Amino acid sequence: MRRQRGFTLVEMVMALVILGIISLAIGSYLQLGTQGYVDTVNRDRAQSIARFALEKITREVRHAAPNSISTSNSGTCLSFYPVRYSGFYQGDPDSAAMSLVPAIGSSTEWKAINTQADLALAIGLPSATEYEAKRNTINSVADGTEQGELTVNLAASPLYSSPAKRAYVYSDKVEYCLAGNLLTRQGNRIAEDVKSVEFVAEGAGLQNNGMVHISLVIEKANTDEVFSYNHTVQVINVL
Repeated sequence: MRRQRGFTLVEMVMALVILGIISLAIGSYLQLGTQGYVDTVNRDRAQSIARFALEKITREVRHAAPNSISTSNSGTCLSFYPVRYSGFYQGDPDSAAMSLVPAIGSSTEWKAINTQADLALAIGLPSATEYEAKRNTINSVADGTEQGELTVNLAASPLYSSPAKRAYVYSDKVEYCLAGNLLTRQGNRIAEDVKSVEFVAEGAGLQNNGMVHISLVIEKANTDEVFSYNHTVQVINVL
């Protein structure tokens, strides 16, 4: 009878060890690729969050009323009053009947201003504190004597005048602030995993525009990666 040969125990053990080493190598390779993909997604997400936050702040700050920007809480909060409509007034600003020609906003929109309690009119206000302290509500807006002209009645006569004869209708204050690891707008989250944020506002004058410098740092807790962003926004100061 012919002898039958098979695997010995030692051969089987060696085969299992080799198979385990190969499987471990393949698993480590796949894990490395997967982890690289996850890290890339996390980095892209962090950058998207930062870009969204900076773009949103930039768009709003660029439409802030002149001299209405201020910082608080050691630079972790930025506040300003956004412009809704603007126009040019004629003569001297008067509460009883001020003649004004709209620059932003149609005549129909201007005539509806007095029905919106959050809107007020500013002329030549020099600082952010006076936007609230000297808040001047609009009693009524009607057609003027000439085409395209409006007659605006205010609650009180403006305390200041504008070198360029400009009048701005602004709404309630907008505030961006750091709360824990969240960057918020009016208390609503717009960015997460924020390690720090700093707002620096440079004052504007009659011959120069204002500047807002933003330093934003985002840290991903699961990877300990830190992303730093520095951005500057120019604020048109047209009084």
